[in-house]
Amino acid sequence: MGAVTRTRSVLAICLALGMLPSRGALAAPAAASPNATAGATQGTGAGGNSAGAADDSAAGPAGPSRLPGFATRPAPPPEFPKPPVDVGQRRAWLKTVLDETFATPQLAKAKIGVLVVDSETGKPLYARGEKVALNAASNVKIVTSAAALALLGPEYRWKTTLSASSGANPKGGAIGPGGEIPGDVYLRGYGDPTLNTEALTAIAADVASSGVRRIKGTVVADESFFDGTHIGPAYDQKSDSTASRAASAGLSVNGNVVDVTIVPGAKAGASARVLLEPPSAAFVVSGRVTTTSSGPASATVETKEIEGGKTQIVIAGRVRLGSEPRNYRRRFNSPPLVAAYTLKALLERRGITVAQPPRIGVTPSQGLRILSNNDSAPLGVVVHDLNKRSNNFTAEQVLRTLGAEMGGRPGTWDKGLEAVARYLNALGIRKGTYQMMNGSGLYDSNRFSPEQMVTVLRGAQRDFRIAAEFMSSLAIAGTDGTIGHRMANTPAERFVRAKTGTLATASCLSGFAGSPGKAPLVFSILMNDVAGAGDARRAQDRAAELMIRYIEADAAPQATTPSTP
Repeated sequence: MGAVTRTRSVLAICLALGMLPSRGALAAPAAASPNATAGATQGTGAGGNSAGAADDSAAGPAGPSRLPGFATRPAPPPEFPKPPVDVGQRRAWLKTVLDETFATPQLAKAKIGVLVVDSETGKPLYARGEKVALNAASNVKIVTSAAALALLGPEYRWKTTLSASSGANPKGGAIGPGGEIPGDVYLRGYGDPTLNTEALTAIAADVASSGVRRIKGTVVADESFFDGTHIGPAYDQKSDSTASRAASAGLSVNGNVVDVTIVPGAKAGASARVLLEPPSAAFVVSGRVTTTSSGPASATVETKEIEGGKTQIVIAGRVRLGSEPRNYRRRFNSPPLVAAYTLKALLERRGITVAQPPRIGVTPSQGLRILSNNDSAPLGVVVHDLNKRSNNFTAEQVLRTLGAEMGGRPGTWDKGLEAVARYLNALGIRKGTYQMMNGSGLYDSNRFSPEQMVTVLRGAQRDFRIAAEFMSSLAIAGTDGTIGHRMANTPAERFVRAKTGTLATASCLSGFAGSPGKAPLVFSILMNDVAGAGDARRAQDRAAELMIRYIEADAAPQATTPSTP
């Protein structure tokens, strides 16, 4: 690679990471007063940048520098090891300090695999058990999102339609005299992981504006874009009602989670009020939560499927008098039926009568009039929720969508996994060298090595078609997502983009460590059989901070004005 090409490659990588100032900022000389202040960027975690701006010259070549538009970066603590400037000595230093980081007594019994490579050359800078396949937990979402972006494209959108049969009206047309639809309306899903009550409200408004006043039939829920399976592979290893185990379906709503809010009663002994979102006749609440003025006060909320595909919400326990309402997010069991019941309720709020209870069925192949159409945000936006928030439901919807689009409808987990396998094969990761059973990484079902994770990360980063969307989907240290509360007020804040992975005995962190004007490092840290998640995370965070120190140990890059083609 020539010098000009290499320089442009570094610039492109850093632009994708958001680590270069604007053209104007690069061209302008730094003239900030040591007493000047800059607006802090406040993240969702405990971090956020401090507001005071310091003199750049005080930091030295290896210290943090003030970036245009950002407050001064936190300096490393005095006891933090300082790397040598010489390249060879610095690599030896990185091995020493990382070995020490992973050799603490708290991690003595853990299985640890680590790989750190230069993003440009792919050359390993540190390796430890890098070829051993381990439970990658939610780091599997890296594979799911990269494959989906590459195969479907960042611009891919899901649609949801509501239609009526034009043949049901003897006089022709879907809407008869008096605004009556003589048959059914069909709510057809195409796997949209973002469909929510707001979108269904807009669909109901479209129906009302078209003059419909009565639906003689019912709302038919069509989930045929996927097969009828709702529980993903390995999801049956647990049976709790938590939102992390949300069902997957071709027609889904609100992430297939019901929000249950328990509001204390007006006096001790009174029953607490229970509010549901979405409000739907598909839910049946049973049990009682009592308001108390003394003693223990805790409530439980569980869900289970009952006759007719409805979901029973079982509540019990006590809440404190005068306390704030408490919210519980719980999975429900028949997503298509819940979506149809929710739309029915929203239509009735608009004054549209729906004569029959909703049911599950298939949309006719012809003779339809589309009453409303809803498009999702593009995949390039949806992957933010998948990776930054580590959304299991979204991961499974994306994987099954891959199956439907690449392997043919209906979408299944097997078809989705086959599509991912083809993507991995193109990166040089052969079938049989890894284990992948679902798209989210849940439970004891997926195995990847750090080397394979780094291969996927580096492949996505170097694919111009998807690099920007993929990189921006990763959580930012001390700023947002699942590492918004980690590495805050350290030199790694905002300079690490990564995906976490956490299970009962697994803790993982894989992503990029970068610095302005320099090619980032690509890393994967997979830990299994950990005794405590806190110890594992502290080691991962320290390792990431050490990588930043490694990158910034050489002389600070000179600011240059990009040439005009």
